Amino acid sequence: MKRIPLACLMALIPLVASANIIPTGTTITGASPGPYTWTYALTLSSDQDAEEGPLPADLTVPHENLEFGSFLTIYDFAGYVANSCVGPLGWTCLTQSTGYTPDDVLPSDNPAITNLTWVYTNGPTLTGAPAGLELGAFSAQSIYNQTVFVSYTARGVKNNGTSAGTIADNVGTTRGPTNPVPEPASLALAGLALALVSGFRSKQR
Repeated sequence: MKRIPLACLMALIPLVASANIIPTGTTITGASPGPYTWTYALTLSSDQDAEEGPLPADLTVPHENLEFGSFLTIYDFAGYVANSCVGPLGWTCLTQSTGYTPDDVLPSDNPAITNLTWVYTNGPTLTGAPAGLELGAFSAQSIYNQTVFVSYTARGVKNNGTSAGTIADNVGTTRGPTNPVPEPASLALAGLALALVSGFRSKQR
């Protein structure tokens, strides 16, 4: 079992006034040749609530719309095993090529690699006040157990101050699976580059 140290992951949390739903730990379990289960511990920050609601209507989710449920998206989850994404009671997991993404943040997203989104669709309002709330384990399987930094975005609702009741969106980085072997196309490009460099050097001589 691999566990990414919490201190390392906390250093990746973006420095913003409103935190949000944050991946604070990643555990990888399973034996070769896989699949491997990636489990994310998610924390709701003290100034945020998670409110239930329907699934977003579009992959780009407008930040002025309070109708949809709070959610978190992890991007570029390579090697995703179909139908393996699960979350705690009340959370629905969706997979897509792009999105679901709040319209006021800009994550890194490769449309060729699956994204995972957990939406809070059923249950009472969850509040992070006064000291934060552990939301539980959110997991999915991948055929890979090698790690790489990937983007995540999240949406919560402010629970204090003059902006209480308004949407707060967040973007940051966490750990995700990656293919440890370069794709054939990448290898071909690397070979072509080496050949061109070698030819250039030969002409110089």
